[in-house]
Amino acid sequence: MENLTACFEISSDSIKLLIGYELDGKPIVLYRKKKDMPGLIKDGQIADPNALIKTLAEFHNVNDEAALLKISISEICLVLPSVGLVVYDNEKTTNVVAPNNEIAKIDVANVISLVRKESIPGGNCIVDIIPDEFVLDEGRRFGNPPLGEKSKSLTVLAKIHTLPETLYSTYNRLVNQAGFRIRKAAVSVYCLAELFKTYHELPSSYLLVDMGSRLTSVSFIGDGSPYSSVSFYNGGDDLTEAIATAFDCTFSAAERLKVEYGYKEKIRRYDPCLPMGERGEGEFHQADLNNIITEYFESYRVTLTNAVNALLGKYEKKYGKRFDSIPVIFTGGASGLNGIEAFMKEAFPSRECFYPVPKAIGAREAGYSTLLGLLLASSRYVGSLEDNFRGMGSVSRVAKDKGKVRRNGADSDAL
Repeated sequence: MENLTACFEISSDSIKLLIGYELDGKPIVLYRKKKDMPGLIKDGQIADPNALIKTLAEFHNVNDEAALLKISISEICLVLPSVGLVVYDNEKTTNVVAPNNEIAKIDVANVISLVRKESIPGGNCIVDIIPDEFVLDEGRRFGNPPLGEKSKSLTVLAKIHTLPETLYSTYNRLVNQAGFRIRKAAVSVYCLAELFKTYHELPSSYLLVDMGSRLTSVSFIGDGSPYSSVSFYNGGDDLTEAIATAFDCTFSAAERLKVEYGYKEKIRRYDPCLPMGERGEGEFHQADLNNIITEYFESYRVTLTNAVNALLGKYEKKYGKRFDSIPVIFTGGASGLNGIEAFMKEAFPSRECFYPVPKAIGAREAGYSTLLGLLLASSRYVGSLEDNFRGMGSVSRVAKDKGKVRRNGADSDAL
């Protein structure tokens, strides 16, 4: 029986659940579920906490007769938004406990606990600790916990992911009130970077633009690891609202037009009316939809470019060089808009742009990329203070009738 993991993401307009496991470094999806909740998060604040708690509680039990699944969930892994993310470098050393100097899980837990005790400035708290390297006597270095190796001491070089205390405590409290225990929490940019490490056709260092429904996060990824991130509140739902306002139609009708038609550079001479569904007066064509999308992205590009300049500015100042050619990876549900490549090429004419589609069977939409990355990240033992319990409270598949922290990057100034 596989060790199944339940991964949750609470986004601006929905709650997503993905259940699966890791096999040979790839995420295997067993089940997924999405519950739409428009307006769930507004400007970073959860609009209706009680509704969120009630809806989350509905995910405790999965009973899918078609898939022959019956699953009870009590413990989860949770994606957290990258808003306010600050990454620190840290190094700590501990003496090995065993008399024969053989490294065991307790030694890894001890050295990670030293990292976790660090005081974090600026009102942030530690969300995740990512070991980059373990160092033993005589300078021996390991990418994974060196269990069974012999050494008098164990040193870890790690990155500390921190978020605003208020953000983390709010998510933690609401999830707990819904009856779940959080086994692991990870910021979204880290989850995405972990997934894209497994896509060998993608670069290892890049700008990551995660285009959500209301939130866009721009992050600098170096050798597959997040260094800095900035965010702004604008995303796919804002475009949908612009379409709904211009066409005097419902939000759902505008969303369907955006998803099914999007922007088309070449319009046939015969441009029939768009199927509007419920709407007000007037007839609209692809050319009208193109105009709305163009106007939206003209504004969006300005904000996005400013975010990129702010993000890269400190690195350009530190290293005395420009980063005009670093590639960009676009992800998130809004990155799948038909025709988006043309707008992003105008924003980044000297950068190579990528739009990866998830490869996992059962979750091939870009909106599930973060959860797939969390599934990979949660499968790794790093010796944290948590009990590293694998899996969920009760799982069954049934057939019918059967040292001093320092800011990671150029300086310690917040972006």
